[in-house]
Amino acid sequence: MFVSDLIAISVSTLSPTAAIGADLYCRQENTDRAQLFRGADYPMKSEDLNRLKSRGVHQLFIDRGSRAQYQDYLRSVASGGAETDVQQQSAAMNEVVLDVLEASFRGKDTNKTVDTATQLSAIAANLVTRDDFAASDLLRVLHHDYATFTHCANVAYYAGILANELGFSDEDVELVIAGGLLHDLGKLEIPDAILTKPGRLDEDEFRIIQKHPLTGFRQVAARPDLTKSQLMMIYQHHERLDGGGYPVGSTKDEIHPWAKLCSIVDIYEAVTSQRPYRTPMPRVLAIEFLERQSGSALDPEMVQCWISIIQNTSPT
Repeated sequence: MFVSDLIAISVSTLSPTAAIGADLYCRQENTDRAQLFRGADYPMKSEDLNRLKSRGVHQLFIDRGSRAQYQDYLRSVASGGAETDVQQQSAAMNEVVLDVLEASFRGKDTNKTVDTATQLSAIAANLVTRDDFAASDLLRVLHHDYATFTHCANVAYYAGILANELGFSDEDVELVIAGGLLHDLGKLEIPDAILTKPGRLDEDEFRIIQKHPLTGFRQVAARPDLTKSQLMMIYQHHERLDGGGYPVGSTKDEIHPWAKLCSIVDIYEAVTSQRPYRTPMPRVLAIEFLERQSGSALDPEMVQCWISIIQNTSPT
């Protein structure tokens, strides 16, 4: 059996207290072949997980026909249905969110996407508002590619963490996370050739990019199940205090507080993730980048709060 015939799963999602209901395979050293590591009915032991981590093994594999069982397992862990620690719960939640959000985005069904965001935000909010939650538990398991759904998921987590630290109610944290999941909804109407262009965008292409906040806003503006605050996250997350943003160049108090929050974590996620045209910015440089814009383009109190969160997490 070859690794290419299987589905990769993250070791960080595995718990020593619950079997995932699928055979687990590992890569044979220096080959593309896979061998059975653990049978479907046998949970991982703590010593197994520790041994894998000590060897630098971050992925195991499952048969493609076991995808549904693994998703059920992930949902159980993400919702706290298994005896797992916060890091395992964070990893499981992230995998669930990415899988469901990707399917929703690819379908380009706005109604389904909003419903999906609402469901996923409840799972994420339950985690980030826990007393024992640490941002580093979640940050270290995030993916950082340039897919729109990955970016939206990361921005949503960051926004929820920042909102919680700023003292938002649990209910508002959940709404913020849903807004973060939807903030780039308008990009689904932009051709992939532009979104994934490896070089600098020309003027026409950049004008197309600048339309995505308005496009996304128009798609959901009439929905009664989204709040004004969430709609402003979609519409204003590229606005800047000094009027240098888009789509209309709003300034200062014309920009909704939730949009100001979203803009900070949106920038941080963008510069620290892989992009077709550049490599990720190191965390220390990303912090300096935010500090240079603090007060002029970005809300200084929120910037300082986010920087404090990042500085108090271990490097990912």
